[in-house]
Amino acid sequence: MRRILTIIIFIVVFAVGIAFSAINNDPVTINYYLGTLSLPLSIVIVLSIVLGLILGALALFVGSLQLRYENRRLHKKLETSEQEINSLRILPLTDEH
Repeated sequence: MRRILTIIIFIVVFAVGIAFSAINNDPVTINYYLGTLSLPLSIVIVLSIVLGLILGALALFVGSLQLRYENRRLHKKLETSEQEINSLRILPLTDEH
């Protein structure tokens, strides 16, 4: 059932994309430092969305790496603390007053 729903959503999104592309077929000139480029408006919008998704995924990946590093550091600190506690538990109690 879930697979059928996924296929239906994909077909609807694909059909909307084709309709969007057919309606927005006017050429747009993009000026950048090295020159100019003329593309249809629909392609410019789709490329902008894809570039945004890639940059967003990259930002999430970098944040994830930072969290993994912090997690690894805290895990090592926890292991060190647990080893210290276990070594203190092994020591006999002595009352020297």
